[in-house]
Formats: sequence, C-alpha cells, structure tokens
Amino acid sequence: MSNEKIKDYIKRYIPLADFIADILGPNSEVVLNDVTDLDHAVVYIKNPTITNRKIGDPASNFVLKIMKDGIDDDTNYVANYSGKSKIHPHIRASTFFIRKQKKVVGMLCINIDQEPLEKLTKQIDEFRSLFEVKTAPIGEFENHNSNNSQPTTVSENFNNSVNSLAKNAVQNKEKELGITVKYFQQEQKIELIKDLYEEGYFLLKDSIKVIAEYLDSSIPTIYRYLNKVKQSNTK
Repeated sequence: MSNEKIKDYIKRYIPLADFIADILGPNSEVVLNDVTDLDHAVVYIKNPTITNRKIGDPASNFVLKIMKDGIDDDTNYVANYSGKSKIHPHIRASTFFIRKQKKVVGMLCINIDQEPLEKLTKQIDEFRSLFEVKTAPIGEFENHNSNNSQPTTVSENFNNSVNSLAKNAVQNKEKELGITVKYFQQEQKIELIKDLYEEGYFLLKDSIKVIAEYLDSSIPTIYRYLNKVKQSNTK
C-alpha cells in the first residue's frame, strides 16, 4: 500500500479523535500519528495546549521506542502511563495502535493534564491539615467511680433503641467467638451480660427482657447472670 493510501487510512480516525476530545474536554489533547513518516508523524491534533505540538511535528520518544522495539500483535493499546511536556509535568497518556494488515501504521494518543488534579489534591490535604479534628475513643480515662482500676477505653455508638443496643452487643460477641448466639454456652452468655453491664445497658427500661429474648433465656436467668457479674465486680 502506498504512503498516500496509508495517510488516507489513518485520517479516517480524525472524527474519532474529535469525538474523544469533545468527551474529555479541553484539558485533554488527542493526537493522531502516522508512524510511516516519523519525522512528520503528527497528522492531526485536537486541544494542542497540553504539549504545544502541531501538525507536521516529529514522533515522541514513546512512539519512536515502540517502532524500534516493536509491539505484540495482541496489544491493542497502552493506557495510563506518565508523560510530561515543557509546560505540563504531570500528564496521563494513553495510546491506541492503528493497524493495517497487522502492521502498526498509526497511533491515536490521548494526553490528559493531571496538574489541576495534583494541585487540588494538595490544596485539599493542606485544608484538611488546618481544620481536621481527629477523633479517637473516649479514653483512655480513669473512672474514679468504677471498681475497675484499669483505664477504660470507650467508643461512642449511636443506637435508637434498647433492642438495637442488645442486637449490636450480640453481633459483636458472635464475631468475637466465631459462632452464632444460639450456640452460646452459659459462660459466654455471662461474658455478654458483663459487657453490657459495664457499658450501662441495664440502666435502660426493658433491658433485661430484650437481652433475654436475644439469648433465648428466661428473665430470671438473666437476673441471675447479672447478679453474678455484679458480685464478681465487688470482689
């Protein structure tokens, strides 16, 4: 195939270049390269402010390397590699290989200026460092009214009912033990009652009844577990 026919074949991709450029916007440059004429490879360019190249300019070093080293037949494109120009040091580049009779004759390249994103990310990080208040559990603090002399670490959980408090406690214990609540043994149920007691759960109305339902135990049984917990805390 003559060079003129190859150029005409490559220029068929100009509408596609325009289409891609309109989708991505002015911060993205789309370049159509004819690699059969590396000294004048650029045959079309849309939004040329990213690299400041023009029609008739030579191939980039990436294009030259591909043409020197070759490319696998099953490689249709290379996406999201870094690039830079004299005025834009942060470019995200992608290249689609145009083939004719299995031979690469052209390349459709997209160059996106990442600098605005880099600047925005930096500004966000700076803003966050100025105003961000880091959160942590309420602790470790020493509760002088508690019989436990060890510092207590508390993370506040927001629930809208006695039922949800009990449900969360049961689910946490299930995760800790690796079994479902129906397989809890007596000691494990007492451990759960102890956790709830230390968190003040039993200060709430109907707390005994609700946790009894979750543990499939009677209300008197829960009272008995709770008394054991209270007695062990006073020792």
